[in-house]
Amino acid sequence: FGLELEAALKEALAHSRGEIALPTRRVEPIPAKKVKEIRKKVAKTTREFASVTGIPARTVEGWEQGRGLDAPARALLRVIDKEPKAVKKALGADE
Repeated sequence: FGLELEAALKEALAHSRGEIALPTRRVEPIPAKKVKEIRKKVAKTTREFASVTGIPARTVEGWEQGRGLDAPARALLRVIDKEPKAVKKALGADE
């Protein structure tokens, strides 16, 4: 594991210096209004959404007000937007 970690760090440093190119993917911003639309595909309230997804209701409320939506959260919301039934099934909420 240590050697793999060392190799990964060297690769990251080379990338940051512009010596090598690594594949990247940009996850576009999601407006607060869209967050609410996505949530409503899965649940009527933020509390219901929390019970389905495991994402705390306060976190979802913040997202719906335009706060704290980082790249992993945006990616998760995009998956929920595209495949709400699959997400519910995968998380055991569709039983």
